[in-house]
Amino acid sequence: MTSLLTDLLPLLLLGFSLALDCFAISISQGIRSSELKPMLILAVLFGLFQGGMLLLGHLTGSLLTGFLTQGMNWIAAALLCGIGVKMLLESRESEADDEEPTPLAHTRDYLMLSIATSIDALAAGISLKSLDLDALQATLVVGVFSFGLALLGSQFGKQLGVHFGKRAELFGGLVLIGLGVKSLFG
Repeated sequence: MTSLLTDLLPLLLLGFSLALDCFAISISQGIRSSELKPMLILAVLFGLFQGGMLLLGHLTGSLLTGFLTQGMNWIAAALLCGIGVKMLLESRESEADDEEPTPLAHTRDYLMLSIATSIDALAAGISLKSLDLDALQATLVVGVFSFGLALLGSQFGKQLGVHFGKRAELFGGLVLIGLGVKSLFG
């Protein structure tokens, strides 16, 4: 039992830690949409990108090490802050002009958010060998955690949106901007 726990614990911690950004961003997006379909799309994209980028980082290892510099943090920050500013602007629109974003806008935004959050997974994939973790198991765990926490976050955000309306969308935009700034310094 102890061996199983010591084998699983690093995988679970990796999956949970990489999925936390997915959770936070899903809250902000759940505030914007009460529909299940866009939230499901976001969760699937997060799971695929997080797991896929982890595996890509593992497979390309030292080849990507030179590219994973401060520049990647700037890309993640720009993507997160851009979506956050967009949400802030939308939260300031009057209730009469309030329209649900089109699914295409959701998908485009969700792809950008998926790329921004998965940069950490790409970097973590490089370290899988040094952590003595199986790449396929880690990919599966990270993908499942990211999918699950994204669904959970979107439902939590949906409840916030119902209770707080445009103020919740303003908060969601600020969360994304905060995550973008964090990616520069963390």
